[in-house]
Amino acid sequence: MTEDRPVDQLIQEATRLRWNRRQILRRAGALGLSAPAIAMVLAACGGDDDDADESVSSPTTGGAAAPTTAGSAATPTTGAAAATPAAAATTAPSGGGATGGIINMNTTLGDSGIANPILTSNISYMEYYIFNRLMIYDDTGTLQPELAQDWSYSDDNLVLTINLRDAPWHDGTPFTSADVLFTFDTIADEATDTNERSKLQINGELVAWEAPDEKTVVITTPAPFAPFLYNLQDISIIPKHVLESVADINTDAFNKAPIGTGPYTLGEWQPDQFFKLVPFADYWDGPPANDGLTFYFHADTDVGSAALDAGEIDMMFTPPELQGRYEANPDFKLYPYVYYTPITLAFNHKHPVLADVTVRKAIAMAIDKVTLTETVTKGRGIVADNQFANTGPLDRYNDYGNTTTYAFDVDAANALLDEAGYERGDGDIRVSPDGDRLSFNIITYSGFEEYVNDQVILQEMLGEIGIELTPQVVDYTSLEAMWADPNDDPANRALELEEWPHPYEFDPDLYNELHSDNHPPGLNYMWFSDPDVDELIETGRTTTDPTERENIYKQLDVKRSELIPAVSLYCAVDGWVASTKLANVPETPYYRRWVLYGLKSIAKPA
Repeated sequence: MTEDRPVDQLIQEATRLRWNRRQILRRAGALGLSAPAIAMVLAACGGDDDDADESVSSPTTGGAAAPTTAGSAATPTTGAAAATPAAAATTAPSGGGATGGIINMNTTLGDSGIANPILTSNISYMEYYIFNRLMIYDDTGTLQPELAQDWSYSDDNLVLTINLRDAPWHDGTPFTSADVLFTFDTIADEATDTNERSKLQINGELVAWEAPDEKTVVITTPAPFAPFLYNLQDISIIPKHVLESVADINTDAFNKAPIGTGPYTLGEWQPDQFFKLVPFADYWDGPPANDGLTFYFHADTDVGSAALDAGEIDMMFTPPELQGRYEANPDFKLYPYVYYTPITLAFNHKHPVLADVTVRKAIAMAIDKVTLTETVTKGRGIVADNQFANTGPLDRYNDYGNTTTYAFDVDAANALLDEAGYERGDGDIRVSPDGDRLSFNIITYSGFEEYVNDQVILQEMLGEIGIELTPQVVDYTSLEAMWADPNDDPANRALELEEWPHPYEFDPDLYNELHSDNHPPGLNYMWFSDPDVDELIETGRTTTDPTERENIYKQLDVKRSELIPAVSLYCAVDGWVASTKLANVPETPYYRRWVLYGLKSIAKPA
C-alpha cells in the first residue's frame, strides 16, 4: 500500500484547517508517514514554521473577561471552513469564574437553525443542555426526576400526578405547571411543526392535562398506557411567559435565542460553524463543573478525527472504522457501547414494487450480513435478525424461537424473483410484471463513513439478483424534512440505511415507527401498514403487566419477521473517544445516553 492517499488527505486537512508545522507533524506521526512523505506535506502546505497558536475571544456575559484557549486558526464545517478556531474561547460562566475549562466537541448532524426543542429538526445538543424534561433515564434504564420532583399513578393506572420542583428559567422567571401545560398545548396545536404529537396520544387520541396548582400537573389517559412515562421523558419543556403571545412559533426569534431551565445558556451561535453554551449559575441541580461547551459543526467524523488529533476538540462520537486508532493511544480513551436498535435496510412501503413482500424477502436473502458486518464495523459489530439489540434491556422482547430468518442464499433469492415474474431486462436489471424496473434510490445521512460503506456493499450484493441501487447521501436535517413530508415521492427514499424502526431505547413501543395512524408527518416515515401489527402495538401500549407485555412484543417480533418492514443488518458497536486530559468522565455501559445529559460534570483541568 502506498502513502499517496494518506498524504493527499493530510494535505487537504492541513490546508483546510490552516495547521501550523507542529500540528502537521503530530498528525503525520499518527498516520505513520515516512520522512519523505512528511516533507511533501510540509512543502505542499507552505512549510510554515510558525508554531504560534492563534486565539479568538468571544463576547462575555456581564462584561466579564472571557478565558481564552489556544487553538488553530480555522475549523472545518459543513461546507466551507469556518473562520473560528476549534479550541476558541467561549463566554465566561454566568455568575462565576473559570474553574473547569471549556469542553470542545463536534456534531456531524448539521445546523438546522432551530433551537426550540419541540420543533422538527431542532439541534439535539441545544435541546439536551439548554432545556429540561420532566424526567430522564440514567444508564441503567431507570427514570430519574428532572423538572418533575416525583410522580405517581392512580390505582386504575389512568391518572398520573406529577409534582414539580422549584427551578428558574434562564431569565429568572420561576418554572411552573403553566409551562408544562403550555408545552403540551403547543405540541397538540396542528399549526406547530412538531413530531412530538404522537407522544401525547393513545390510539390516536390526545390525553387530557390540567394543573390544579402551580406545582402540580395531572394527566388523564383514556386507557392504561404502559409507555407513557417513556413518552414524557422525550419532551422538553418550553417557557409560556416567553412564547404565549408569539405570532408563529415555527418562525419566532426564540428559535435562534432560546431560554430554558437547563444547565447552560446559549452564548454564541455562528450558523454552520459552531455554537457555545455558557454555564447557568442558578441551575436547580447546581452549576456545571466546566466553564462551558463548544460544539463545532463538522462535515463528517473524518474531519472530527483530524480536529481531535490536533487537540482542537476534546471528545467526539467515534464510529467503528475510527476506533482502532485510539485504543492504544495514551492521549485518548475509547468508551464503546452497543446501540439498542440494529442498523437496518428500511423499505418505503409506499413504493409500488417494494410493497411486494416477495421483493423484500429476496432482498433479505441476497444480503450476506456476516461479510457486511465484519467489513463496515471492522469486526466490532454484531449480526442482527430481531427487532432489538440482543445486548440491551429490550432483548427480552425478541422472539428467537419463532421468528422467520432469511439465510444468505443468492440462488434462492433469484429463484424467488423469477417465480414471481420479475424478469431480467436491459443491463440485467429486473422488471416487475407491471413494467417497473427494480432500480431504487438508497439514501442515508452524511457524517458516517460506515453508512456510506454499507450502501456500496449492498449495491454490489443486490446487483447479484438483478436489483440496481443508486446511493445517495444527504445531510440529516434535509432527510428529516423528507421524513415529515406526506407528499414526498417514495422514489426519493425507496430504500433507507439507518436505525429504523427506532423505538424508545428503554421501552419496546413501536407506535411511532410502525403504526399506520402515524404516517408522515408522523414518524412512520417508511409508510409501513398492517392491521395485525397495529393491533399488537395498541395492545402492547395498554397492557401494564410485564409478563403479558413481553409476550405481546414477541408476537410483534414474529409478525415483523414475516412482513419485513425493514431488514435488520447488525448492531453497531459505537463509541466516544475522550482526551485523557478530561476529568470526571464516567465509565458507563451506555455512553451515548450519558453524554447527552452528563457533560456538565466533565472538567478540563489547566
